[in-house]
Amino acid sequence: MKILSQIRSELESFKNSEVEICNGYNYSQYKLCRRIMLYKNQTFPSGKFDSQGNYKYWFDIISPRIDSEIKNIDFDTKDIVLASDNQEDSGKLLIANARLKDFLRETGEAAKLNEGIERGSEWGNVVWKKVKESYKVMDLNNLLVLNQIAETLEDSDVIEKEIMYSADLRKKIDIWENVEKLIDCSKIDLNKSAPEYYVYERNGEISQKDYYEAKGKTGGDEKKYILAKVIVGGIENDAPTELLFCEELSKKPYKEYHRGKYSGRWMRLGLYEALFDVQTRANEIGNQIARGLEWSSKTIFRSSDTVIAQNILTDLQNGDIVKSTDLTQVNTRMEGFDQLIADWNRLMTIADKIANAYEVVTGENLPSGTPFSLAALQNTNANKLFDFIREKLAISLQEVIEDWILPMLIKDLKASDVIKLTGDSGILTRYYEMVIDDWYVANLLAFPPHGPEEAAALKQAKMEELMRNKETIVTLERDMWKGFLPRVIVSITGENYNLMSELETLKTFITLEQDPQRRTALIEIAMQKKGLDIAKLPKTPPMQPQMPQQGQQQMQPA
Repeated sequence: MKILSQIRSELESFKNSEVEICNGYNYSQYKLCRRIMLYKNQTFPSGKFDSQGNYKYWFDIISPRIDSEIKNIDFDTKDIVLASDNQEDSGKLLIANARLKDFLRETGEAAKLNEGIERGSEWGNVVWKKVKESYKVMDLNNLLVLNQIAETLEDSDVIEKEIMYSADLRKKIDIWENVEKLIDCSKIDLNKSAPEYYVYERNGEISQKDYYEAKGKTGGDEKKYILAKVIVGGIENDAPTELLFCEELSKKPYKEYHRGKYSGRWMRLGLYEALFDVQTRANEIGNQIARGLEWSSKTIFRSSDTVIAQNILTDLQNGDIVKSTDLTQVNTRMEGFDQLIADWNRLMTIADKIANAYEVVTGENLPSGTPFSLAALQNTNANKLFDFIREKLAISLQEVIEDWILPMLIKDLKASDVIKLTGDSGILTRYYEMVIDDWYVANLLAFPPHGPEEAAALKQAKMEELMRNKETIVTLERDMWKGFLPRVIVSITGENYNLMSELETLKTFITLEQDPQRRTALIEIAMQKKGLDIAKLPKTPPMQPQMPQQGQQQMQPA
């Protein structure tokens, strides 16, 4: 079958061939991914020992800087908010937002979002794939982008590699073809507990004739191409022998995120690749120092006498007298140690610049005497890069949530009869406000004539009555979610991403403001942005005006 031979040829070409990015620069995604995996596992390509049998130490300088970036990106499920321009959706939005955080945690979607952020910093790229009603984060080491110079996956055919066992294959018998035939071809490997099968899924264009052949039909135009999903398998790596599945696709099931800019290849620059050279040189310096200190720590003596002990430390006892005319200690101090230390410090500075991991970002102590305002300014400027990365990441995550997670949430709400709102969720107060507004409108004719101040007092009294209950049960109607999904959008970018910048601006104005009342208002705005409930804080009561003593005596009755 032609599609099988085509996939085998593509697998071999991806593994053994290189593409020319520009004149003199050949690139292989396979080799790059292999090197990243070696560095992630802190393994030298030549092994743990050098040619002389010395152990080679690995001094990891990349992982701490990746952790620093992930920490400063600080993406959390609380940053995901559902919104709608339709006023009728206000109540539904309130309930959907209250359920969203718990739904992400219970279904494991929150963990997958965090995993994508981690891989975005490590690899520089993240690919999500639609799987039935959910999705998964793809392992880039097993994702073959056949057009390696493509800018997006829409411009390339993609092959996914997966190792499956017979139990996994048998679950696909009703969906895939030739499963029993593939299982019967297995070979017994004494080094493995069960036989393994290499399954490849290709999402891309194939000729109409090849598609017809895969479907067991005749005909088809050789020059006409269609988008199709083809799954093949075999018992040997990169050598599929059986066609398992084939169907036409309307679009590719991928969404992607890239940390860096396009530089002539699909795979962008991640922190592991960006710090390859620094990590390599750091390992060299670290091992040079380790071997030098091992030699310099030895105590060696020199003498021209032939009758002196061979080893003073072992041949002599406490109190023995050594008779020698020229017994001296050999200087074993490591030469070039200071230069190696200086080179190491220079490399750490370069690594900090590449990864934007300065002391003010990582949380380390700043040099003594650094002004607080200068440290805050440095922190604000250093975090601008993380704000930019966060916003790029939010654009991709917004598509994932809107297209794949939100339908699952609405389906979950449709299947629920009630939902519990608690004070901890932060939604209960907003829900009570909506309930009080409806209660006020419904009973407006029963109230005596009153003004805005009396209306506010009535609502406040009702709010105090409701707030005695720390939780409430909301009954959901089956048909309330009809038409809700197309109108909802997911908002991730917002003031949360520029909070430090806004607080720094408020701090500047608080310092410059001379009016005590306006300064207090600015301070309260800053406290609200940090999530502090200023309504519960004690305040100084306003001073009552005092009347003159003479005036009070005149007002007294005779």
